[in-house]
Amino acid sequence: MLAVSHAIEDLAHDTAGGELISTFQHFNNFRCQEKNYRAIARKLDAVRVWGEGEPPHNCPDIDFIPIFHPELTRYWVVLFDSPDIHALLFCKQANQSNEFHQKVFSGFYSFNPFLVRCIRRRFGLLSCGISGVVSHFERYFAPQMPDSLSDFDSLLATA
Repeated sequence: MLAVSHAIEDLAHDTAGGELISTFQHFNNFRCQEKNYRAIARKLDAVRVWGEGEPPHNCPDIDFIPIFHPELTRYWVVLFDSPDIHALLFCKQANQSNEFHQKVFSGFYSFNPFLVRCIRRRFGLLSCGISGVVSHFERYFAPQMPDSLSDFDSLLATA
């Protein structure tokens, strides 16, 4: 997931224009990526970083959006949308671990412009505080992704 995330960030960096949306669960997790995101933000139309906690104050070109619904902290999303390039990593944490190396995620990546723009639109609604969109996320995406490690194991067993 980390490699796919960085690949999408690299696509964004190499493109002059578009929007990058990333979730970091907590803004403290953003600190190690701050230099990279500042460079990306100088090239794009918008960079939006989601997380809990106190956002960094020294990144004027980046929009920091507080996660207001605890369910959203379970998602790992990196989305890039430009006129020519569309890329998405969309994952949900399948266990309750707080330790990064013990977290298990399930999800998918896509280059489908319709899907990328659909999820981008939902993030736009979420940033406006429309909490009903969270239930839409859960209703449309969560059934495809396991909610626990045992669900994840059974999904792997049937795949």
